[in-house]
Amino acid sequence: MSDQLGPFQGVWDAWVEVQDEMALKPISHFERAVQIQFDEFRGHLAAGDREAAAREMVDVISIALNALRKLGFSPEEISEVARSRAAQRMVGRGQEILDKYEKIYRI
Repeated sequence: MSDQLGPFQGVWDAWVEVQDEMALKPISHFERAVQIQFDEFRGHLAAGDREAAAREMVDVISIALNALRKLGFSPEEISEVARSRAAQRMVGRGQEILDKYEKIYRI
């Protein structure tokens, strides 16, 4: 097994046994799963349970990894996409990205 995903490799590996079934899921499955995790996240925050809230965000990462798995990406490819995306789109542009989301999406 790979270790390309660093601390998230175990999350990736946990889903290997159902990856064929995951590949059959529609994209809406992943979208809804993220919504559910954010609902649970808000509940934990409201209860003051920071650790449980953090676990829900790891679940969101798990869902993102499985969506990438559905698209046929390997851990190595995901690692490269993440590095490239950060370098080309995010580094030094945090404020610009926040401003864009506020201007366009009003968030």
